[in-house]
Amino acid sequence: MTNSELVKNDEIDLIDLIKVLWKKKLTVILSAFLFTIVAAIYAFTAKEKWTSIAEVISPRASDLGTYLELRKEYALIAGTDFDAGSLAKELYEKFDRLIYSLDEREAFFKQSGEYKRLAEDKGDDYKLLFDMMTKDTVITKPDEKKDPDAIGKKISFTAESPEIARDTLKEFINYVNNKAFQMDINEFLIWLNQRINALNYEKSLIEQDVAIQKSVRINNLSRAYEIAAEAGIKEYSRILSGDNLAISNIMASDTRIPLSDSQLSDGTYLFMLGEKYLQAQLDIVKNQPVIYPPKYYSIQEDLKKLKELLPKVKEAKAQTYTYQASPSYPIQRDWPKRLFILLGGGVFGGALSIFFILISYLFNQNRRTEYKD
Repeated sequence: MTNSELVKNDEIDLIDLIKVLWKKKLTVILSAFLFTIVAAIYAFTAKEKWTSIAEVISPRASDLGTYLELRKEYALIAGTDFDAGSLAKELYEKFDRLIYSLDEREAFFKQSGEYKRLAEDKGDDYKLLFDMMTKDTVITKPDEKKDPDAIGKKISFTAESPEIARDTLKEFINYVNNKAFQMDINEFLIWLNQRINALNYEKSLIEQDVAIQKSVRINNLSRAYEIAAEAGIKEYSRILSGDNLAISNIMASDTRIPLSDSQLSDGTYLFMLGEKYLQAQLDIVKNQPVIYPPKYYSIQEDLKKLKELLPKVKEAKAQTYTYQASPSYPIQRDWPKRLFILLGGGVFGGALSIFFILISYLFNQNRRTEYKD
């Protein structure tokens, strides 16, 4: 009997609750309507969010532009190996490193038109800048498990309009590209200048060595000339012994052998050539143009070619990435989801009014029960 009465009371209470709600239906409807209006005001005045997405991959050979030919030319002059694929990888690695850099993002957004427009009334707002750097700019690495066909990184930017989102994303990618390329150019200029400096140093050593040899030869000839003058030997005498004749021949052919290996280096018998011959030798050595070894002229030619590359470096162009998908024009708004907000506002308003009606009903029922007791 007790269980039956409890079930009956529960059924009666449920019916009573439905009756109460039916009586208060206008309140429920009004509450839902009011909250729907509030939701509509928010939905149509809230800051819109649109997201543009681009996908980038390593540059192709055609994207390397004039920089490819410049690096090829340098490799030929320097006698080093060159591979276009390695150059493309090198450039893309720099692009990839910089695109994750918060410092580079900060530098870009500080000078961007979008940040200046948003910060016009707020001044230098770091929170706004930080949100643009972190929340609005997102870089996603390809996930082979979720998308086996993905090969590039996805870069997205969120803004108040589809045009701003797309244009700002383009500007950001282009900014990072220019920075990455300039970084590679700077490194290449270091290698180029180091190569030029090394060749200049090697060239100066050869010049120094030749100058020393010439100075030593002039000194030896001058000393021999003075001895010949004191000895009264005016001309070269052919009446010499076999040994002295051999020495004379050696001395006469000195221009064809290294100075350090010649008997001219000590000048012991050089005076025997006579004043006339020695004076002629001195005149020739002093006045004739310097003839350097073949390596000197090879270095000189390499230096000329390398220096011709310097103005080409300033004009070189290349892209450190290529688009797998260029920045999209978003056609669907991320936020606000107006229909969702309106429905949510109506449901929340109705549910809230029902909750208060039921709480009020149960409170009144408890009070009646207490009065009866």
